[in-house]
Amino acid sequence: MLGRYAPGTHRVSGPVPVIADVRQTMNNMPNDEAPPCGCKWFERAAKDSDTPVIFDEMMNEFHLVHLNGKGHSLFYHCPFCGGRAPDSLRESFFGDLSDDETARLYLLTENIQTEEDMRAAHGEPDHVLPISGSSTSEGSDSEAPETVVGGRCLIYTSLSETAEVRIKINRYGKLKFAFSGKYIGPERK
Repeated sequence: MLGRYAPGTHRVSGPVPVIADVRQTMNNMPNDEAPPCGCKWFERAAKDSDTPVIFDEMMNEFHLVHLNGKGHSLFYHCPFCGGRAPDSLRESFFGDLSDDETARLYLLTENIQTEEDMRAAHGEPDHVLPISGSSTSEGSDSEAPETVVGGRCLIYTSLSETAEVRIKINRYGKLKFAFSGKYIGPERK
């Protein structure tokens, strides 16, 4: 009776099987050693109008559409056979970010603690996007993993010729910076 829910209580009765190390599993996504999906679920799901799966032909990616319709999540593995999703072409559509430029952007943002600090130092962002879904930090020996739902993302494209600066702001005002190469692919519709 491992991991069974007692009727009506939503509490687990008995020991709950746990994946050896969830953080290890999540850090290994996608698992390049897994065989490709062999059951063709992705193709069938993307063609089925009742299934919230879409195929991005340009990027060669399958996505799960969020229930609110305001976003989607990339599939790395088939939910049925566990095989790898097709190899994405996404990396080929973004420029490389040099170590020197990464270091420069880090120094440019290292003392930014709040959204107001960022706006005061670098002006208004080029884009502000809502974040749907949630994100979970990895955690450490001294801090538990943290899951944050919602928030928004500020995007600055004018701070670098080759990079985009993204600042995710959770609903508590905590900032998380990311630097990535700018999009260099064809114009998207």
